[in-house]
Amino acid sequence: MNKTLFRVLITAALVLAGAVLAIASTPSSEPHAAQGVILDFGGYDIYYQGVDDPGMDPMDSLAELCDYYSMTAVWDGGSLRSVTKDQESYPEAGSGLEWGLYLNEKGSVGWKASTKDPKDVRIGDYAAVCWGLCEKDELPTPGVDATGVCYYGYGQSYRIVSLAPSCTETICATGAGNIIVGADEFSNYPGYIEKKMSTGEIVSVGGYTNPSYETVGKLNPDIVIGVGDQSVHRSVMEKLRAHGVNCLATFPGDSIDTILDNTYMVGAAMNYQLKSTQTIEQIESALETLDAALASGQSRASKVMISLSTSKSPWVAGGTTYASDVISRVLCENIYSKETGWAMVNSETVPSRDPDFIIVVSSDYGNTDQDYENMVSSLSAEWRSTSAFANGNIYLLTEGATDLASRPSTRIAQFTELMCRMVQHGVIDDAELPMHIGDDYKSYLTITKELGFET
Repeated sequence: MNKTLFRVLITAALVLAGAVLAIASTPSSEPHAAQGVILDFGGYDIYYQGVDDPGMDPMDSLAELCDYYSMTAVWDGGSLRSVTKDQESYPEAGSGLEWGLYLNEKGSVGWKASTKDPKDVRIGDYAAVCWGLCEKDELPTPGVDATGVCYYGYGQSYRIVSLAPSCTETICATGAGNIIVGADEFSNYPGYIEKKMSTGEIVSVGGYTNPSYETVGKLNPDIVIGVGDQSVHRSVMEKLRAHGVNCLATFPGDSIDTILDNTYMVGAAMNYQLKSTQTIEQIESALETLDAALASGQSRASKVMISLSTSKSPWVAGGTTYASDVISRVLCENIYSKETGWAMVNSETVPSRDPDFIIVVSSDYGNTDQDYENMVSSLSAEWRSTSAFANGNIYLLTEGATDLASRPSTRIAQFTELMCRMVQHGVIDDAELPMHIGDDYKSYLTITKELGFET
């Protein structure tokens, strides 16, 4: 089996060679009650206050929160008009923002704007309760994980188990890599994680699709972090929760925004919230710099295909993937945007959709000129009839660049810059890019070079 194809598809939670199909992001069978109130100013500026009495209403709960954080709330009947913190009043005049009460029902995932009188709402009747400062039709940052459990109030973590490479990278980027005691066998980044895995300092808890509940339990973790659309992860976490172990199920990394939400959630659940917001700010700042470069007028709306192999009928990035979102971010078009997830496509659609650029993500090739030439020479007639082939615009991402491109994690800004350099020639011209890129991928990054969160 193609190694990269397997590794990427299990990350994408697809069926391949007997792997278990991950179920959709539905809540746990045991609904969990909120234990406090959330105050969300937007931009991941979020506060939480636990309550002793689940029968408290959101107004009294917010009063306790404001008292604790030295804030002031201004009410108009049951409507929250403003909150003052650090001598600044929110919302600012003319911002188009307003405060609203948002409720996450038990047994579900996602906020709904409340139309109830806040005095008629009881905190413990919901999975999460939030006062959010939002634009019309906007929602606050998710208050529950992918299983419908509120992740606030877990306390400080000291022993962490990660069930997925993307989770491991996110944990490390939020400052808690040094307290990981267990991880899946594919977790190999940052480099010190791979070293600790090899020495046994971090215990392998099994594969991505078959983590060992017994091994995880023996590590006595404070918190276990996995992927919410992997059924085995959900099963392990449900058992652990029944024994009092805190768990967090991240959302499918199908967009840049979701990756940022997951980053915040991981940090907040471990009580590393400050570091997680700093990480998000760094990522957003780098993406804004890339946006500015793309807005310079030199960009072209090229058609792009990201493939996991050079097969005649390849697996490609569909519209509901972070890879597709990155293509859109660099102002190009994913020719398979109407497909769902990572999908196998008919060979005839490759020439008919005629990509201008093809990105092959595969560790089955080395990072040498000869390996690249061998890859190109093996392409089918369908691939050879594309504009990408005719114009020499087929790139190979191998070795470490494969993981960079295939994991929806905090290295998303680096992947976006690399994509920009591949498909938007001339927009960033301070480094010459080869047609094959591997462990040396950072050598071609300037804007995001230091955003690998390796320490």
